[in-house]
Amino acid sequence: MSSASTAEKPVWKRQRLLDVASGILLHEKDIWIAGILPFVGMGHYAFVGGVNKQLNQLYKEYGAAVKDPPRVINCSESKLTWQKIAATSTNTFYGNTICNVALATHWLNDKCGKNDIRAGGICPVIAKAGTITVLQWAREQQFPWCEDTCEAAARNGHLDILKWAHENGCPWDTWTCHAAASSGHLDILKWAREHGCPWDAHTCVEAAKSGHLQVLKWARANGCPWNDFTCTKAAEFGHFTLLKWAKENCCPWDEWTCSGAARGGRLDILKWAREKGCLWDESTCSSAAIHGHLDILKWARENGCPWDADTCSFAAEGGHLELLKWARENGCPWDERTCSAAAEGDQLDILKWARENGCPWDADTLEWALANGNYELNVWAEANGCPHKGSEDEAEEDQD
Repeated sequence: MSSASTAEKPVWKRQRLLDVASGILLHEKDIWIAGILPFVGMGHYAFVGGVNKQLNQLYKEYGAAVKDPPRVINCSESKLTWQKIAATSTNTFYGNTICNVALATHWLNDKCGKNDIRAGGICPVIAKAGTITVLQWAREQQFPWCEDTCEAAARNGHLDILKWAHENGCPWDTWTCHAAASSGHLDILKWAREHGCPWDAHTCVEAAKSGHLQVLKWARANGCPWNDFTCTKAAEFGHFTLLKWAKENCCPWDEWTCSGAARGGRLDILKWAREKGCLWDESTCSSAAIHGHLDILKWARENGCPWDADTCSFAAEGGHLELLKWARENGCPWDERTCSAAAEGDQLDILKWARENGCPWDADTLEWALANGNYELNVWAEANGCPHKGSEDEAEEDQD
């Protein structure tokens, strides 16, 4: 028998074992959930879910069935941190998993003196999941909390958690109102304000950004301040009706409203804003360039909008070669930042075209290539004479 066939046999055997195990899992879930998973032991349970799809599902079912967080076996000796697990789910299993890793981290603290949890880091994650019993347990275990806990509850629509947290001394700040407005939770915003939660102009900005007109109306009717960024975000994220209402109700705006419309690709909003007398400046063209909105750039230039070298550098960073070519053909200036922006955006084809067409460069091009770990771009720039930081410094000294 050849050495190759001998080497292949264990792989085949392992696959057969996995197939058999999967079959058992499908037909004997109760045995696993009731008789095996509770006894896996410290340092291993969190990895059960990564073996295969069947075990992953069993892991979730077992975690969801356990209502007393301390009973769930924690992954104490693993290198898994709570942040890495945090995005896995949003059910009871999710909350219990967070507690598992919290327990694990405390165990590591005692054993190794290491700490992976920032102050108040666990409670906001539990508040986001919406499991009040888990949050109550975490506080009983003296896990710290901070303003982020109330913000997470407000952002995710968990009024019961926000109430309990506030009643039990959890601090809050303007971000609680910001979060409620951003997610459109008007009931939470009302309750928070009735109980003294502070707010500021950013509450209106968040409502405008997410297009929650009713939230914005209520906020303004109840004295919430606003500023020009309300119009900017409404324009950028395409909430035309909200923007019109804001202007009808005397919301201030400035050049950034046009810039926001250009950045968001909303030519209709840009045209309307200009018709209503909104100012613009070079940032309108550069904002159109960063996202490749050539139609907006053309219209802006046809209607007298100024531009500068940022248009070329933003186009280069965003990888929009057609737009960059049009800008140059129509007299847009450029400078060394066009090349460095191309390197920053990992756009080697644009860097090559820019250099072939006489664009200057400096050491920042290589700096960005190195920072991004872009080996191909770095080699090409080196081979084609891109200045180094040291060589530029020496040249400046020689001139002195």
